[in-house]
Amino acid sequence: MPGSPYLFGPQLDGHHDVADQLRDHVRRRTAAALAGGRAAKDAITTPDQLAARQRRLRELVTAAFGDDLPDDRPAPAATCTGTLRRSGHEIDKLLLTCADGTVITADLYRPTGRSGRLPAVLFCCGHALAGKAAPAYHAACTVLARSGFVVLAADTLGQGERVDLLDRAGRPVIPANVPQHNHLGVKAWWAGESSARSFIADARRALDHLVARPEVDPARVAALGNSGGGTMVSWLALLEPRLAAAAISCFLTGIAEIQDSGHAQDPEQIVPGGVAAGIDHDDVLLALAPRPTLVLSKNHDFFPIEGTVRTVERARRWFDLAGAAGRLRHVRDDGPHGLSEALARAAADFFTDHLRAGPTRTSAPEHAEPEPPAAEAELRCTRTGQLTTDGNPPRVLDALADRLRARPTPSPDAAVAWLAARVSAHRHPAPELFPRWFDTPAAGVRKVAWRTESDLFAAATVLEPADPGPRVEILLLDRGTADLPDRLGHCRARQQAGVTVVVPDVRGVGAGAPRADNPHPIEDHYGTIFRLTSELIALGDSLGAGRVYDVGRVVDLVRDPAGLDRPDAEIELVGAGHGAFLALAAGALDPSLARVTLLTAPFDPVAEVTERFHGSDRDAALIIPGMARYAPPPALAAALGDRLAVDRLPA
Repeated sequence: MPGSPYLFGPQLDGHHDVADQLRDHVRRRTAAALAGGRAAKDAITTPDQLAARQRRLRELVTAAFGDDLPDDRPAPAATCTGTLRRSGHEIDKLLLTCADGTVITADLYRPTGRSGRLPAVLFCCGHALAGKAAPAYHAACTVLARSGFVVLAADTLGQGERVDLLDRAGRPVIPANVPQHNHLGVKAWWAGESSARSFIADARRALDHLVARPEVDPARVAALGNSGGGTMVSWLALLEPRLAAAAISCFLTGIAEIQDSGHAQDPEQIVPGGVAAGIDHDDVLLALAPRPTLVLSKNHDFFPIEGTVRTVERARRWFDLAGAAGRLRHVRDDGPHGLSEALARAAADFFTDHLRAGPTRTSAPEHAEPEPPAAEAELRCTRTGQLTTDGNPPRVLDALADRLRARPTPSPDAAVAWLAARVSAHRHPAPELFPRWFDTPAAGVRKVAWRTESDLFAAATVLEPADPGPRVEILLLDRGTADLPDRLGHCRARQQAGVTVVVPDVRGVGAGAPRADNPHPIEDHYGTIFRLTSELIALGDSLGAGRVYDVGRVVDLVRDPAGLDRPDAEIELVGAGHGAFLALAAGALDPSLARVTLLTAPFDPVAEVTERFHGSDRDAALIIPGMARYAPPPALAAALGDRLAVDRLPA
């Protein structure tokens, strides 16, 4: 509705450019937290201080990824479903059955013609739908096996033979990419966990199997991972003392550089509260010192190479301090994101130099003419190509739901107290609201913008009766004022009844919607809103909590002398779509409100966790981590009591 008196024009009608305010808000907070972390790391001058930082990192990451991160289960039982014989090695196709019933599909590459216990490599796959059978990953494992390493490559959840997206008949839905990482990650955040918990547990169970094999020397086990697999090797580096060496490909850079790129990450790549604790990518290398560590990079990657160079150079001092000068190496290759043959050979040579005596390097004659790669079907461990259709459901989504169901139901008072703490934390309000009022050509319509925090504007359209009555309705619509033209009938009817109607835009909505800073639609997975959501979770905060806070500031605006100046008004929150969720949450926190009316059912974080199906990607903007566990909607509804009403949107 161009030129509408109800909607703000660009830059809040030319008053203030807010398109980047949320991004800048997050970056300022991130920069301050990371500066604190750098200062703490720069103060490390002794091996004892280095060891103390490593212990602290393990504690922080364990707490961030789940308060019961599993690390002590027995090695999974292995069933070999077939063996593929290749030149210089064999590939056993394995089903690894864990103690909790989870089944992991994995290919084990065993060198032939070698005696004694051999060094080994756990290979962690990146986000390739084919998983362990992706050509680049199969090629890398082949290079390692031909260099004399036992290699275990396991399918990551949602990839290869472990697709866990099911239709209503229980059949796997094979997507065009790997959406399940987001699917599980969003559910885990609502439950107060991180999806990294599941990925790490799988990697540890695979490592359990590898170190227990009779042909493997458990003191010479390394890990190599690319992209999302590089993420997993990074988290294992922080948590796993059993790794004798590590190679991380196409992941390590710097958090500031990732923010500058506009690139969004999958949930398992985010450490909840990690940035708030000053954790950056250089902490991964700090945690590995003095173990031999190889960083592999592509010069044209979307993980910025500038950050990788900075991170590696910062980390050299810690390796020197640990008496491991020369054990940290950085190898770069031209080209876009991905594990190239050159990087795979660099990893094989690095592990050969550090984990074997009398090495066979990739320049040796046996590597001169590798045989044609195995086809994806040849590397399958299951009969049908999917665990689910073979009768072995992956269980990870079900296990997350079961953990949530096992938690005690919080009381209404406990739910409100928990939510209030999350909503108020990290807020920095200005000393005043500093409202700016804008008259419009429409009778009884004004627009207003104010400081909801010291560096964030909120805005609203206000419909005022000629003779205002005692009631003020704060109408929280799904997309804020952008939905107002479709709801004018409701608003005008309320206005004619003497009710003042305030339609606000909370942060990131309507007039405050951010400018897209990557190619994805701003509300989709990988889009700008999801990226900001993830970055706030890394700060120990959330966009959802900020939006609930903003609703409270609308109430302040109603009562403020420079705002509506209605200190004694009977204020009602009315919500539809995302606004229903915000109305329920904000209403439960404010006992002074006269009423909360829900025009549509509010988003239910408990159902998001316990049901297999995934809602709209834009629902992730509401995430308040742990809300499904500590402040579920029924507890908030009970706290509201008879102040809560359910209505429906008028036609």
